[in-house]
Amino acid sequence: MLPLENLLLFVPAMALLVMLPGPDFALVSRVSLLEGTRAGKAAACGVALGITVHTGFAIAGISAIIAASAPLFQLLKYAGAVYLFWLGIQSFRQKPQPLQEDAVPGEGAAAPHAVPLRRAFRQGFLTNALNPKAILYFLVLLPQFMAADMAAAPQLLEMGAITAVECLVWYLFLAQILGRVRRVFARPRFQRWLHRVTGTVFLGFGLRLALARND
Repeated sequence: MLPLENLLLFVPAMALLVMLPGPDFALVSRVSLLEGTRAGKAAACGVALGITVHTGFAIAGISAIIAASAPLFQLLKYAGAVYLFWLGIQSFRQKPQPLQEDAVPGEGAAAPHAVPLRRAFRQGFLTNALNPKAILYFLVLLPQFMAADMAAAPQLLEMGAITAVECLVWYLFLAQILGRVRRVFARPRFQRWLHRVTGTVFLGFGLRLALARND
């Protein structure tokens, strides 16, 4: 367990970091506005699961191996960039759709929504899991809050869990808020604008990731 003084510093610092706009923020916002609250929450759960993967990699030492190997880090970096490019292109290609209500569990209308929810969850997971910056986050930032006289693995597990929970809470809140106001922006003109903006954002994140230096 983290010492109390370290924990009191870590929790608010990570909360601020989680709330900073990035690919995860762009994805959850886009899905919530276009597909509704439930799809946005599914994407949020996918993002949080991606953080648990990075936590496991850090504890197992896999993150250190990837970060120390230029070819492996480059491979992950370009995989993440390609995925962001793909999301950007898909955004530009997507056409305005009629506004659909969120499915209510237990009703017959819920079945058609299963595929969009799975897709949103998968997009959230891949957007986070393929982000090589998360590897550096676990290797460089988290050790700053660790106690040197305590075992590293339990501390990494605790901090990874806290980060995942903070991430989940923030993006569930974001999905809830944006899902509620989506009806205001249901017009095809706004949808076309949102597709172009988010497409440009994803392409920009992908380009920045692809061109980022490893040092």
